[in-house]
This record gives sequence, C-alpha cells and structure tokens, in this order.
Amino acid sequence: MISVSPDQLASAGSYIARQWGDHGYRIEEITSPTHAVSVFSVVAGDGARFAVAADRWSNCEELPDDPAARTEKIRAMHAHATQN
Repeated sequence: MISVSPDQLASAGSYIARQWGDHGYRIEEITSPTHAVSVFSVVAGDGARFAVAADRWSNCEELPDDPAARTEKIRAMHAHATQN
C-alpha cells in the first residue's frame, strides 16, 4: 500500500531538480515504509540509481545506500514528521 500525498510527490520532484537538474531523471518506484514518509527510487539517464525520502510535511532528503543507514534515516524522518 502506498501512502503518498501530492505534497510529498512535488517535494521529491523539486528536490531532485534542485540537486541534479530538471531532466534525465525518472521516479521508478514509490514505497511508503511508514505512514508519514514515502521513499522515491530514482533512475538517471545514465542508469545511476538513488533514493530520496519525503515526509508528510514535504521535507525531502537523499537516502544513503547502506540499508542500515537508510532505515535509520527513515526512522528519524518519521519521528520528526510525527512530533506534535
């Protein structure tokens, strides 16, 4: 089940455009590891792959390649997004 808001999608697209340019990148997959954070897997025109995460408040960050570090980053983003 994907739980992504339009703001998260726009935030991810804007982040990718600011960091790497506005063309040559395609969101390949969207997953929602938590209800407050969605992960966007991106493929570049040259085949390079990376991922960014956006929370429900439209904060967006690149995720590390290391699975443990990635999980920790998602947990931290979730905790921040769900604070009252």
